[in-house]
Amino acid sequence: MTSLSIKKRYADTRNGQMHYRYALPSSPVAPPREVLVFLHKSASSSASYEKLMTHYATRGHPCFAPDMPGFGGSFDPSPEAVEEIETQGMRWYVTIFVDILKQFLASYTNGSGGTSSVHLIGHHAGAALATEMAAVYPSLVKSVCLVGPSIMSAGDRARMRDKYIAPFNRPVADGSHLLKTWNYLRDMGIRGGCGPGSGSDDDDDDERDLYLGLHQREALDHIRAWKGRNQIYGAIWRQDGEKYLRLIQCPVMAMCARDDTLWPYFENVQKVREDVAMVEVKGANFTLDRDVEGIIRDWSTFILDTL
Repeated sequence: MTSLSIKKRYADTRNGQMHYRYALPSSPVAPPREVLVFLHKSASSSASYEKLMTHYATRGHPCFAPDMPGFGGSFDPSPEAVEEIETQGMRWYVTIFVDILKQFLASYTNGSGGTSSVHLIGHHAGAALATEMAAVYPSLVKSVCLVGPSIMSAGDRARMRDKYIAPFNRPVADGSHLLKTWNYLRDMGIRGGCGPGSGSDDDDDDERDLYLGLHQREALDHIRAWKGRNQIYGAIWRQDGEKYLRLIQCPVMAMCARDDTLWPYFENVQKVREDVAMVEVKGANFTLDRDVEGIIRDWSTFILDTL
């Protein structure tokens, strides 16, 4: 039996090459499972979804996880593209993502059109992207799972913009931006319960290694995306998330951790849509790595309920 592996490819867009990860079932599943699409947060990359992709691909779901423009292995927006982002907001990202998703679906089905809709999961910025994508392309999206959604009033969005829009880790000659990025991630909850006192010495060593690996991966992604982070944040804080959430026609699930920076706004989702399935998870701003089991437990049931 062929073991499953996550592979990487590039897709051409009019602005540049988009990088994405994908995983296909190692053997056919009957009936075929629907495609899952994973949209990462700022300033991570599609690498943050590898654990979830591995789980679901081994259970028969084709998985697709792109890097946003300005993040991971994808192109950096040109000055002309940045002007378009400032004018079009999140719709600029949505249009590009839908284009490369359709390319992936066509290649996966050999152009047969056999897969017509997908399940979306988006984290933070990816949740904002998934919200607008589902609202604007209802025939393409079968369900939406929002991990750390940012449904806020205009005033709250303005305050978040003022707090997070500054390029805090712009490269500087003395390299101090590298440590600043490392410390920023620590303060955002990447460490969790790792460290001395959490168990035996061996357990501490294993947990510390896992933490350092995650911290290192996220630091590299955040350092790379210091410009892309601000570009998409500007679009997010201009997005009327309430409007798009109301327009979504498919089932919606929302997840958030109490120590996530967006937890204070989590209940806004249900104020807008009482039919949204609300789930509390763990892991601060890094639920995708720190509470994989929690996501799988509830999202799997949610997906099955939409069939």
